[in-house]
Amino acid sequence: MKQRWVIAASNRGWHVRDLERAFAKRGVTCDVAPFSALEGGLNGLDRAFDGADGILVRTIPAGTLEQVVLRMDLLHLATEQGISVTNSPRALEGCVDKFLTTARLGRAGIPVPATVACQTSARALEAFDQMGGDIVFKPLFGSEGRGMVRVTDRETAWRVATTLERLGAVAYMQAFVRHPGWDLRVFTLGGRVLAAMTRHSKTDWRTNVALGGEAKTTVPPAEASELALRSASVMGAEVAGVDLLVDSTGKWWVIEVNAVPGWRGLSETTEKDIALALVDHVMGARL
Repeated sequence: MKQRWVIAASNRGWHVRDLERAFAKRGVTCDVAPFSALEGGLNGLDRAFDGADGILVRTIPAGTLEQVVLRMDLLHLATEQGISVTNSPRALEGCVDKFLTTARLGRAGIPVPATVACQTSARALEAFDQMGGDIVFKPLFGSEGRGMVRVTDRETAWRVATTLERLGAVAYMQAFVRHPGWDLRVFTLGGRVLAAMTRHSKTDWRTNVALGGEAKTTVPPAEASELALRSASVMGAEVAGVDLLVDSTGKWWVIEVNAVPGWRGLSETTEKDIALALVDHVMGARL
């Protein structure tokens, strides 16, 4: 029986077009449902989802609290009605929240940097001192390295923390991991490592490709691969982009688990067809 899939996204960007190509290669009907156009009714489902075999979530766009809650509600309801949703709503909700991700990984014994999430500038300054005076302020929700600020002096820490408190924002802080100028992104799919790349930057401690980092294909060390797979499993993510750093002692640290990972940079460094592998996996899981 022919399947029909829906890509839930913010727009028809490069990744959505790549997925459309992959679905077409398998002869599968594929529709794109913009998150901003989704609505709920008495049956709980948006019309775009009704009758679909599966939903592939490509992105979680920004929005008001009510907009985000409605979008996640619709994904939860689709799951409850037997529609395959990848990644699952629970995985999406967990991974989009950096603190929740870090807390769950740390509780599972996975090495993560020292972390504090607090709501007052006074506590943030205490945490700054406790973590050695070299920390990174991060937005609780964010991607591609945007909004992160490395702080190494107490005056700047106070200014950042005070501003966050006045805005009613959370001060999410992590100890800075001194790395060799590159990080490792491991793309996991269905409990296996599909591909990996290192991202290098000569001008910024942030190595994200979106910020100018250079991507190079790599075969990750066994320890890093194991940590990536464990991290994806803890977060319940069938598909994940796990970011890791190695410090000067050779110890690996898990920094983030992305449940809607991009692969444009990765596709330029590998011969593997990431989109086709993803489509084959979600369709196979549905059968």
